[in-house]
Formats: sequence, C-alpha cells, structure tokens
Amino acid sequence: MSLPNPDLVRQRIESVKREDIRFCLMTCYLYAGRISEVVGVKYPSDHKTTARGPRGSDAVKDFYLAGSKRIPCVVFNVRTAKRSGKERKIALPLNPAYEPWTKPLYEYFKSKGDGVVFPFPRQEVWMHSKAAFEGLTYPIETYTIKQGEVVKKVDEHVRPFRLHALRHLRATELRERYQFDGFDLASYCGWRLGTIVPQISRTMERYLSLGWASYFPKLLKKRL
Repeated sequence: MSLPNPDLVRQRIESVKREDIRFCLMTCYLYAGRISEVVGVKYPSDHKTTARGPRGSDAVKDFYLAGSKRIPCVVFNVRTAKRSGKERKIALPLNPAYEPWTKPLYEYFKSKGDGVVFPFPRQEVWMHSKAAFEGLTYPIETYTIKQGEVVKKVDEHVRPFRLHALRHLRATELRERYQFDGFDLASYCGWRLGTIVPQISRTMERYLSLGWASYFPKLLKKRL
C-alpha cells in the first residue's frame, strides 16, 4: 500500500472545472494543510470546524537572498488548525520551473483584495474532492484506540483519497523529493516540534514557525 504519485494528484486537481474549488485544492495541497486552514466559512451546525482560511492579503511577494542573488517567492500566511490559529509562513518559489502553481495562486489571492479567498464550507470542497480523486486511496498505518478499559488494535488499511490525504501526500513529497528534515516539516506543516525533538524549547518552536528561509533553498529543484 502506498500513496498516489504526486504528479497524478496534481493532474486531478488541475482538471477540476470549477475555478474556486480548483484553487482551493491547490492551496490545501501546497499548504500541506487541513481544510479548515483553507476555507473561510463553516456551517452553523458544524461544531468541529473553525474556519481559518486566508484573505487575499495573506499572500505577499518576497525574495530569498542567496548571496547577491534575489530569488522571487510568495509567502503565504497560514493560521494553523489545532494550534489556536498560530501563524506559520509558507514560502514557495515564484519561478514556474520550481513550482508551477505559485504564480496563478498568488494572482487568485490578489483578485480577492482583502476578502476571504475561499468563502465556502469544507463539506462543499469535500464533495468535489470525492469526484476529483475517484479511484485513489491512501494507506493508514496500524494504530490503537481506547474504548473504555479496552485497547483495540486497528490493522493497516486503506481509505479513499480525500482532503486530509492531501496533507499526507504533500508532507511525503517534501520529505522524499525535497529532502525536508524534521525541523523543516515542523516549520512548513505546523507540526509541534516537541513531538519530534522532545527537548526543544517553546521559544525555538515559535521561531521555527516563522523561519521559512531555512527550508526554502530545498524547494529550488526543477520539476520534470
């Protein structure tokens, strides 16, 4: 059991005809994000979701300095779910040879001014993802759950590829294609670094959440 090829998933996303959903899925993938970090609206009855999606102003052009060379990029401000909306910065190369989605996504953000970029609930995106990723699956590793006093083992199995699988796939791509280490992944994905390096201080965790320059050079790898 394995994850789908990232290029195949990208093709599926690019084939989505509805523009706002297509850009929403692109954002979810590039963020390695949870859908609540992308959508800006929730149903009143949805008590599980806090919609933390971006506004158009949350995408800003910047530069990475490599000696005397200035490499254009776009920095996206993300409000991290399950961490009370703590901000993290995701920087992506503007050169389409490195990341073809950065420029069109930035332009889409800017077209929204300071408004909410994706003003619809996660359930609407999920329905479109079901059609877009039809036939794809992703593996779930063995885990345990506690039911009262009983601990139950759930064997490895597969699930249909949907929104949360995008986060797993992007994190895997960052690790395997771009050689991100644990510190890079914690900074990019919004993971608690303390779960990877237990002795890390809270001050260092706050610093890493904003330090996109540490991982950005690894993204300067041309796509085939």
